[in-house]
Amino acid sequence: MGGAGWARGEARVADDSDFETLKQLLSSEDGWNLEYERDGVKVWAEDAAHGALRTVKVVAEFDDVSPDALYDVLHDPEYRSVWDTHMLAAEDAGHINVNNDVGYYAMSCPAPLKNRDFVLQRSWLDTGQEKMILNHSVYHKDYPPRKGFVRAVSLLTGFVVRSRQGAGSWLGYVSRSDPRGALPAWLVNRVTAQLAPRLVHQLHAAARRYPGWKALTDSPYFKPWRNPEQVPSYRISIEDCIDPDAPPPPSEPKPNTSKVKLEVPQHKEVESHSIEDLGDISSEFSVEVEEEFDHTTDPTKKRGKFYKLVKSMKNRRKSVQVAKSADNLLDGKPPEEKPEKKKPFKFHRRFSLSRGRED
Repeated sequence: MGGAGWARGEARVADDSDFETLKQLLSSEDGWNLEYERDGVKVWAEDAAHGALRTVKVVAEFDDVSPDALYDVLHDPEYRSVWDTHMLAAEDAGHINVNNDVGYYAMSCPAPLKNRDFVLQRSWLDTGQEKMILNHSVYHKDYPPRKGFVRAVSLLTGFVVRSRQGAGSWLGYVSRSDPRGALPAWLVNRVTAQLAPRLVHQLHAAARRYPGWKALTDSPYFKPWRNPEQVPSYRISIEDCIDPDAPPPPSEPKPNTSKVKLEVPQHKEVESHSIEDLGDISSEFSVEVEEEFDHTTDPTKKRGKFYKLVKSMKNRRKSVQVAKSADNLLDGKPPEEKPEKKKPFKFHRRFSLSRGRED
C-alpha cells in the first residue's frame, strides 16, 4: 500500500493505472484501522509495521457542496492562499501537458519545528462521473532546497471527488508523506491521522464560500484545470525534473552459476602463548604440581615445553633491558646498576592423564 506506479522522485505523465491505484486504495478494506469517525468523516490508517510511515485515507460526504466546487477549491492556486492558513508560498514551475504540472509549495510548522517545502508534480483527470487529483514529490532544477526549510517528500497524495446520492458530494483522500528532519515515524503517523480530518473540514468550509469568491475576481471563468485551452503555452521539459545528484537505481545482482571450489579452512597452530594462557592449551591437563626449582640444577634435565617457553621469555626480558640501557647511554644517563637477586623459581609441571606421561 501507499504508492502509485511512480518510482520515487520520477516525473512523467500520469496514466490510467496511476488513478486506478488511487481508487483501489480508497475502496480496499483489508489492512486498514479505523481511527476517527465523527460528523460524517472517517479516517483510516494503514496497518504497517512498527516504526514505518503509514498511509492515511479519509472519506467524507457533504450535502451542501457540489463536486465542481470541491474540485475547483483543490485546484485554484489563488484561492488556496485564502483558505490554507499554513501556506507560505506557492509557485507554478510550468506544465508538462494539459493534465500534469509541477509547482513549489512552502508551509509553516508550529515551533520548534522548521518549516517544510515541497516540489510536486500534480496530475488530474475528470471523467465526468468522478474527478481525481494526484501529486508526488519530484526534482526541478529551478527549485533546489532553500535555507530555513526542510525539503519534505510526498510519496502519494490523492483526491477523488464524486457526486453523492441525492445532493452534495463525496470526497476520498489518501496521503503518504515523509516530513523529513528528525521526526520519528510514530509521531508523524499520529500527527497525520489527527490533521487529516482537520484538512477535510477546512476544505468543506472553503468549498461553500468558493462560488461567491470566484464570481468577484477579475477572472471568474479562468479555470485551466477544466479548460485545456486556457493552459499556458509554455511547457517544461521532463529533463528539467531529473536530479543529476540522485543515485542510480540499484541493479539486480546476476546469479552466480559458476562452480565454486569449496575451501576447507586449515587449522592454524598457535605460535606462542603467554604464561597465563598455558592452562588453556589442552583440556587434558587436569593435574598441576608445584615444586621449587633451583637455577643451579643440571640444565640437561630441563627439556619440557614449559621450560623452553619460560627461558625464551627470560631472554626476551634481558634483551629489552639491554635496549633500555643503550637508550640511557645515548641520553647521557648512567645506567642504573641493580644487584641481581636470584629467587627460587616456581615451576608448574602439568601431567597428561589421558596420555599417562609428562609434557
